[in-house]
Amino acid sequence: MNFDQLKEQWNNEDGENVNIPNTIEQLKKSKHPIEKIQKSMKSEFPMQIIAVILIAFFPQQLDFPSSQYVIYYTSYAMLVVISSYYLFGFYKFYKQTELYTGNTKNSLWKIYHELKLNMERYQSFGFLLLPHFMITLGLEFYNIFQKKGMPLESFADSYQQAFILIVLLGTIAIVASIVLWTQYFYGRHAKRLENILNETDE
Repeated sequence: MNFDQLKEQWNNEDGENVNIPNTIEQLKKSKHPIEKIQKSMKSEFPMQIIAVILIAFFPQQLDFPSSQYVIYYTSYAMLVVISSYYLFGFYKFYKQTELYTGNTKNSLWKIYHELKLNMERYQSFGFLLLPHFMITLGLEFYNIFQKKGMPLESFADSYQQAFILIVLLGTIAIVASIVLWTQYFYGRHAKRLENILNETDE
């Protein structure tokens, strides 16, 4: 088909039925939530590294006896390994967002799915930190009661049950906080990206 035939066919089309997609504009809008994601990650990444380092000094700050150091630092070593794996994935995702140009729908889909995956990883990371903090709190309470001459074995069953219930409620509260924190920082941006992708489909 030569150019004249193509031009004639185009002129024969009903102008009212020609649908000019605004995909480019919609993809440009996606740059805004991605930039916000990058900003959140850029401020959060160094804070997480500093937090992991500072946690190493909890035994000294809380005045744990040296006999408990082996318990604490065994747990801390596991925390460092888990944190290193998570922070590497966090950094990798951040570098991916820097490569996004906003000119193709496929690249936006990729960023969206990577963001959802990173949110799941973010929450899992928070959940995996729970055992370490429970150990830290357990040692702290144990030391407090020991200093007051109130060893845990001397507590009545009702007090021990109440303590277990408090730990359970505290764990639920922390899990809920991690989920809400993730939704606050990244969930709203993921929702905006999803809306833009839905608009381009329509």
